[in-house]
Amino acid sequence: MLDATQATNLLQSLGVSSSMASKAVERTAQNDATKDPLAFLQELQATLKSLTAAAQQSQETPAAYAVSTKANQQSTVDAFQGTQKPLRNSPAESNEALVKAPFSNFEEFKNWEKGLGHTFAEDYKAPDYIHVMGLSLGGGDSEAFKRYVFFKNNPECAVDYEGIRSGKLSTLPTDKSTLIKSDLSKMPVETAAFYRENPDQLLLAEGFNMDPTLYKMSRDGEITIPSDVDASEWLTQNKWTPDGIVANNNRVTFAQADFLGINGDSAGNYRFAKYDSATGFIVDLDGQSYDPTTGEAMA
Repeated sequence: MLDATQATNLLQSLGVSSSMASKAVERTAQNDATKDPLAFLQELQATLKSLTAAAQQSQETPAAYAVSTKANQQSTVDAFQGTQKPLRNSPAESNEALVKAPFSNFEEFKNWEKGLGHTFAEDYKAPDYIHVMGLSLGGGDSEAFKRYVFFKNNPECAVDYEGIRSGKLSTLPTDKSTLIKSDLSKMPVETAAFYRENPDQLLLAEGFNMDPTLYKMSRDGEITIPSDVDASEWLTQNKWTPDGIVANNNRVTFAQADFLGINGDSAGNYRFAKYDSATGFIVDLDGQSYDPTTGEAMA
């Protein structure tokens, strides 16, 4: 059985407002679809589209619905619409061009962040890196150092973020094409083709830590999940290979995977510090450890 909280958090990570995400998950759960993970995901997508359409019809100006008052929100219509738009101005390319961040240390970052504007373009769309940053973007002062480290290591995102907070459109990908972690070249040809046409389905499978190939095969009736196991858990603990289905902890696999993108050419686009679960510290690219709340360098 899929967890409603997990589903709500997933929708929010894809740019759906918290109220819309909660309403979509609640309505889907009322339809008793949570017992079957495949039915739940399909019903959730249909419910979200229905709620979005209704919300837009109630607006005098539909386009206004896409204007966000927070940088981590976007039109709910776009939350499940991926495209095959080629990557452009990727973080990796910009790093090579030596883009300079608009701050040089944590204190300067905090002042820079406080001085950002609050005006968003009418046709604003959240860039992919907003979703990559996750909940840290809206985490307030307690998450400030995590935002600092991300923007420091990806200065082109900082420059772009400054622009969109002043009414400009993002110059970086906004179609979620850089958020995909699965390697489509290792899937069956038909499965890869399906996900290229339906990247929203791929992001859903990944978001729930399900092996995308098994998810599609189960949805299409090509395999039967054992009746004595929880279907969603089975999809997270197994993966498809050319030689057959094998056990695999997909939660760990996706957590450790790089963002490959829909075309598989986006590895390294985002530069991340690492979280050391043993110490609770953030380990930056140069190996220096920091307290994640205060930003204090640790010996």
